[in-house]
Amino acid sequence: MSVKFLFFGLMILGFTHCAGTSHHEEEGFVSETREGLHDGVYQIDARKYQLKNGMTVILSRNPKLPVFSIYTFYKVGSKNENEGMTGATHFLEHMMFKGAKKYGKGQFDKVIEKNGGYSNAYTNYDNTVYYEKMPISALENILDLEADRMQNLLLEPIDFVNEKDVVLEERKMRYENSPRGQIYIGVMNKVFGGTPYETPVIGKIKDIKTVSRNQVYQYFKDFYAPNNATVVIVGDIDYDDTLSLVREEFEGIPPSKNLTKNQKNLHEEFKKSNFKKNATDHFFGKSENPLFVLAFPGVRYGTEEGYVGDVLAGIVAGNRSSFLDQKYVHSAKPILSSISASNYTLQYDGTFFITGEMIHNIGLNTMRDKMINDFKSFCKNGIDERSVQKVKNQYLIQFYNELQTNGGIANYLGTIENYLGDFTKYVDEIKKYQAVKVNQVKDFCEEYLVKNNHYFMSVWNKNKKALKI
Repeated sequence: MSVKFLFFGLMILGFTHCAGTSHHEEEGFVSETREGLHDGVYQIDARKYQLKNGMTVILSRNPKLPVFSIYTFYKVGSKNENEGMTGATHFLEHMMFKGAKKYGKGQFDKVIEKNGGYSNAYTNYDNTVYYEKMPISALENILDLEADRMQNLLLEPIDFVNEKDVVLEERKMRYENSPRGQIYIGVMNKVFGGTPYETPVIGKIKDIKTVSRNQVYQYFKDFYAPNNATVVIVGDIDYDDTLSLVREEFEGIPPSKNLTKNQKNLHEEFKKSNFKKNATDHFFGKSENPLFVLAFPGVRYGTEEGYVGDVLAGIVAGNRSSFLDQKYVHSAKPILSSISASNYTLQYDGTFFITGEMIHNIGLNTMRDKMINDFKSFCKNGIDERSVQKVKNQYLIQFYNELQTNGGIANYLGTIENYLGDFTKYVDEIKKYQAVKVNQVKDFCEEYLVKNNHYFMSVWNKNKKALKI
């Protein structure tokens, strides 16, 4: 799942960067990477600035087409929500399109449509990201639009109440009535029980219904501020002119004074994910075939073990030649219709899990035991130099195209900045992937999939127990 998979495409192609000493004298300049070949390695052209109010700005010039993408990252996700406020981050994702002081109700979409562009957003456990893809002629207008909603979001009472019904219907469609969504929030709740990752990003039903406008507005003022934001612009831009426009629109927005006070000490809350013992749950869901997840402990984003786990996930499952696909999906007598593996790394914790759908009922607990037993021999004998390199090549094919667009580059640079503190650190990521050895993958497999405890969950219309989150 992690955007780190994008780095495999960069790594295999030889993409890297040289942070070097800057020759730029612009006020607020922090660091850069320069386009071109350096010792046979291609570099992304990008510059980072820090505004006086604490906002981070990353600019990258791509003059191939007269278009641009702007991604605004806020360092706030569902992990930052207190009890009674679950779902506030996702709810604000909806409300950020409902109008602000200068661009009132309905004006946001009209501006985007008038300029022939596209806008959207996503919220996860760690971040919230808003983005637009537009013709370059709309740059000044879009910066004005983004600055307006960063500072002056309306949260009109009638829209606020009406949007609750929209979010409740979204939750019902994506989770209560979706077996795959149901099993996802169920596993996250069990695996990360007792930590801020246990609650679904969309929030608890009770909180969605009862949270007040004043609560959400204060949450907005605390976290949706320039000193908690990174704005990334990629496209047919002029660096100096674009930086001037950004400063004109954003530098006058005051920083949040409550940001530090309201940031939880999340390091203390993520001492350990919930794998104290092996456990199994079978829940009712609207699935004719049993769906299951087998989860193991994992590691947080940015650790050396995390990169190793990414490689292991590609070897274990997810393509026709992988271990579990060959054994259970594409064998002479298949048991499963599909199977996948994910090294799910988040900012403060992670989990490694296997997801599958059964077509031949050998018994869910039997399936669980069989798969766990398979890992004992696989970790020792199923990983070699060829399989490790093959995964890297597969990631190249899958993700390289994403880096050919302005939006792909903007999302990539902003994510690195948000998680690792500086977008130029992608070179460290690449080096760590390049350094992954067969013995490291075997050790990770043995440590996390064999020696550690596990959690197994199924969803099926023949199960009886109800899942309530």
